[in-house]
Amino acid sequence: MASMSSEEQQPDTTYFRPDRSHVIATVLMTGIALIGISWAPLALGWLLIFPIAFIVWVYKAHTRVDENGIAINYLYRKNVTIGWDSLQGIGFKGSKAVAATTDGKEYFLPGVTFNSLPKLEEASRGRIPDVLTEGLASLDGKMSVIDKDGHQVLMTQEEYAEHQRQKAGDSQDASQNSETTAINEDDAQSDNSAASTDSPKE
Repeated sequence: MASMSSEEQQPDTTYFRPDRSHVIATVLMTGIALIGISWAPLALGWLLIFPIAFIVWVYKAHTRVDENGIAINYLYRKNVTIGWDSLQGIGFKGSKAVAATTDGKEYFLPGVTFNSLPKLEEASRGRIPDVLTEGLASLDGKMSVIDKDGHQVLMTQEEYAEHQRQKAGDSQDASQNSETTAINEDDAQSDNSAASTDSPKE
């Protein structure tokens, strides 16, 4: 994952690197694992390859963005350079950022995360839009309302106030209709009672 502290700025060039704070956790876990490995170093010593490989990857892998495009530096595979004309877009698979090209290929971007999108937009001179921030900005000042059918709707404060007024009006109309129905039923019962009283006795 990337953080602001792991991104290096140079003139017209921005680097995105994996968060190096993970190295501390890896070293601690390796230290704990050494306790078990020390009991059978010949059989378990090969397990140290994984933390060492991860630490090397953290310090070597990065994504560079400049006026020419995106340059991706991997550790165990060939490095890739994507020109702006060849870039179709940026997506995410889980927490991993992926660059899609016009020829249908996809490349993981080391060090680029959701939190990197504002910096990525700036580094690309707007070629890669920060859709996450734009989406959050569109929700600013809105509230979530769930109707009686369980549907969730986003409303501004003005729309919510109007919704409450309409809801209050509907409740008042329903109450008036209920009172009118009750009065009509009472009138009908009175008419039936009067008709029963006026009927001739045999």
